[in-house]
Amino acid sequence: MKIKLTVIASLTIASLLFAVYQPGNAVTYYGHDGSVDDYLTKTKVEPFKGKQGYWVYIVKACADDYNLGVAAVILKSDLDTKVLGVNKSIKKGECSHYGAVMKAKNGNTLGAELIERHEALEKYNQILNDMSGKSIKEKKELRKELYSYRVILGGLV
Repeated sequence: MKIKLTVIASLTIASLLFAVYQPGNAVTYYGHDGSVDDYLTKTKVEPFKGKQGYWVYIVKACADDYNLGVAAVILKSDLDTKVLGVNKSIKKGECSHYGAVMKAKNGNTLGAELIERHEALEKYNQILNDMSGKSIKEKKELRKELYSYRVILGGLV
């Protein structure tokens, strides 16, 4: 019984976190310019057949210089943002593909951001440090972001 409650509580928290997760400044996602991070390249951007306003969007992450610890890939457009919790290592010289069907006004606004594990861990620790001396309302907001990074890191923290 205790295990069932723990699993249900964990799934509920995880679903709520992904619903409210907005890394960085959410204002930057509105009217996105279609740019991608250095380690990412667009491999497919085409209209989704049968659904106007939706696009098939796939990016490729390559570890060119060193092994790449990927915590998450964030796909974004002018209308939508999808956080893909990856938690994967890509060996030097190899690539991995990530994608989704995204809502967008046009394909030029589709962009992506890659969050490396060390970046997610630094942000997690920064949030922990920032919590002291905050009001209850501020702590509540910081906890939401903290838990989203915990989920992205796959329970490593």
